[in-house]
Amino acid sequence: MKKFTNARIYRQHDDTSQILVDKGVIKQIGKNLPKADEEIGLQGRLVVPPYVDPHLHLDCVYTGSDEGAANTS
Repeated sequence: MKKFTNARIYRQHDDTSQILVDKGVIKQIGKNLPKADEEIGLQGRLVVPPYVDPHLHLDCVYTGSDEGAANTS
């Protein structure tokens, strides 16, 4: 388990927080979190969510290729 300390969280970055991560999954965000195997100081750096573009183009993967499922776009 890893604990990131002195992190400024996006939209809450007036004060620093801690982030507890286990096997690549964020388990807790807050203050005074439990000890971890590894602690990494972020020196007040800003932590933001990843950029995700969730749209897709069904016509590009030929999902409308069956008879009666014509894609006219």
